[in-house]
Amino acid sequence: TGTSTAPGVTSNAITVGTISTQTGPLAGNAAPVIYGEKAYFDYINAQGGVNGRKIDYKYALDDGGNPSQFTQLADDLVNQDHVFAVTGVASLFFSPNVLVESKTPTYGYNVTANWAGPPNLFAAGGSVQYLPSIAPQVAYVARAAKATKIGMVAYGVAASAAACQAADAGLTAAGYNVAYTDFKVAYPGTTVATDVQRMKQAGVNFVLTCMEVQGNINMARAIQQYGLKTSQLWLNGNDQSTLDQNESLMQGVYFYTAHVPFTAPTSLYPGLKLYLTEMNKYEPQYTLDEVAIQGWESAALFVAGVKAAGKNLTQANVIAQTNKLTSFTAGGLTVPVNWKVTGHTGHAPPYCGAFIQIKGNKFVPALNQGKGVFNCFGSIDAKKGPVTPLPSGTPNAT
Repeated sequence: TGTSTAPGVTSNAITVGTISTQTGPLAGNAAPVIYGEKAYFDYINAQGGVNGRKIDYKYALDDGGNPSQFTQLADDLVNQDHVFAVTGVASLFFSPNVLVESKTPTYGYNVTANWAGPPNLFAAGGSVQYLPSIAPQVAYVARAAKATKIGMVAYGVAASAAACQAADAGLTAAGYNVAYTDFKVAYPGTTVATDVQRMKQAGVNFVLTCMEVQGNINMARAIQQYGLKTSQLWLNGNDQSTLDQNESLMQGVYFYTAHVPFTAPTSLYPGLKLYLTEMNKYEPQYTLDEVAIQGWESAALFVAGVKAAGKNLTQANVIAQTNKLTSFTAGGLTVPVNWKVTGHTGHAPPYCGAFIQIKGNKFVPALNQGKGVFNCFGSIDAKKGPVTPLPSGTPNAT
């Protein structure tokens, strides 16, 4: 097979496109992915491209948070625009049917369960959501915060509720006191003041929220209003613009992330230094955005596959070469992903991530031992808590 048969490929360019939710009420959770993606391609193109070809980021399509619109746009990219790859998907309505059937290399932000399985779907951080892994992570933060009673809130949709439900099941089974749950909050969380009042009555002193940023801000405001003395762990909202606008409400909030924290020392993490440098050059407004970095990771994975494909630049070969990567880290920026073994089918323990916490107007690394950014978790036990660090002989993160 020669490069002339590959769609979207010329002697000096590779045409790609993407679909994300850029407008509507859900845009804040998806739109920034395109800026991280674009910045990475700009960085690569400034170096001459990949194997002599520039990345032509030609289509950045908006599904408006509409599931039928997503499907139509995917069909357009494949059958009308003939892109080589779809490189930065970010939508709660990701429907991969057209992309799987056409065997189009597809990359993006894993916010649904639809990424798992097919070998051509590559989500940043791995295409599988293994939700039971959340329980030890929550337990670790709760124990550090000396929590005795845990509360959890989530929207009444699977993309939000599933994570909190898994945390509830794991913590309860391990003997932790989950004193309050509400997994049916209506978007965007304008009713959470009622939950806060009930958590105060239940004596909750640690809250896990699986809502998105607007719901989390509404909850934080109610926590302050009703004088609930509690620690908080948010799964969404750790971007600088949100903190700049809500600094007084977000003090002390914890976050979990699978990449090196933005405020970690760049002298120790050259991958972070590269990200910050290039984002500040090309998309400075989104440098410290948690969704934008997903786009950077996705673009980096695509480029790694294209580089490995070499002269045999076909879609099938890029997919095959990407699935030979055993410890992809986006240049030392993220927890390693083994695409050969677990990337499409599931993550075997350990589960690794970094914790950060808000202090003043910054997100600072928190709860991490020594200079190591990532904590890795094994099992969870009521008396011992999560096992960290892992016992001798346990396979490490790479």
